[in-house]
Amino acid sequence: MKALRILIAAAVLGGPARALAQHAHGHGADVPAPAASDAAPAALRAEVEAVRAATERYRDHANAVRDGYKRFGVEGPVMGEHWYREDLVRRPLDLSRPSTLQYATLGGRRVLVGVAYTVYRRPDQAVPEGFAGAADHWHTHDVAKMARAFVADRPLLRWVVNRRIERGKLGAGDGKTLLTMVHAWVWLDNPDGLFAQQHRALPYLRAGLPAAWAQGTGVDAAQGVALLAPGACPPEVSRTDRMARLDRRQERELTAACEGASAAVRSALSRDRSAATVNAAAAEAWTGFQAAQARILTREQVARLEQVMGAAMEPHVM
Repeated sequence: MKALRILIAAAVLGGPARALAQHAHGHGADVPAPAASDAAPAALRAEVEAVRAATERYRDHANAVRDGYKRFGVEGPVMGEHWYREDLVRRPLDLSRPSTLQYATLGGRRVLVGVAYTVYRRPDQAVPEGFAGAADHWHTHDVAKMARAFVADRPLLRWVVNRRIERGKLGAGDGKTLLTMVHAWVWLDNPDGLFAQQHRALPYLRAGLPAAWAQGTGVDAAQGVALLAPGACPPEVSRTDRMARLDRRQERELTAACEGASAAVRSALSRDRSAATVNAAAAEAWTGFQAAQARILTREQVARLEQVMGAAMEPHVM
């Protein structure tokens, strides 16, 4: 089932943002390490500092590799890379030992920007207590739902997936098919907060733009800015292809639409290097790309994307 795990990774970590929008210590003056707000409970502030202390060594990515962390999926424009340890995913929650480290490629190197905690559970199991207070926003990836959506039009694979679900072998086994997760951006300020699911400043930093430009903007602008990255369109089209299974014509048309959107953002940046101009152009370019994608894909493909992404980004109500 390796191929299925890869597809699920694409949905969880780097799926089309059209569906998602509907889901410094030593890094330079513009990327300060965040501090828990003075208004946050003292217990939360202490926990955040403890997490930083526990993960300080992983700011050197080589240490993460030595300790057994492996990359899951690909780098998402507003998510970064997820490096995980399967043994920690399957253990009880321990804030001092995050199961996932989140890196972003900034200035040509991997920079630790946050951590994530993942807990597999059965539908009848409660989410474990996380950080102090009510600010941490857990969300759930329904692995069974995602798997069924991926193979809905593939009879043999559908039979295999259903058998694994019936035998309790999908996910972590024993019927634990809900991968419940919370992000904590403890190493890089997030305009949406410490526990936001996405980090809108990442595309700006990759493009060499001030992180402050992400303040007051929506995810559409951030996704448009992400198209400034060299070679941004092939992985964007590839992510859609993995879930929607594009034909050659669709792949060509979607690539052309993405490249046109990318060119529009580059043009705006070259004309007027200001936050207002770039954000407006980026948001327009991204929504235009979304509209093109909606025209290019069939109704069945759009429905599959919506089913997969709905299962991939279910919020958990505490």
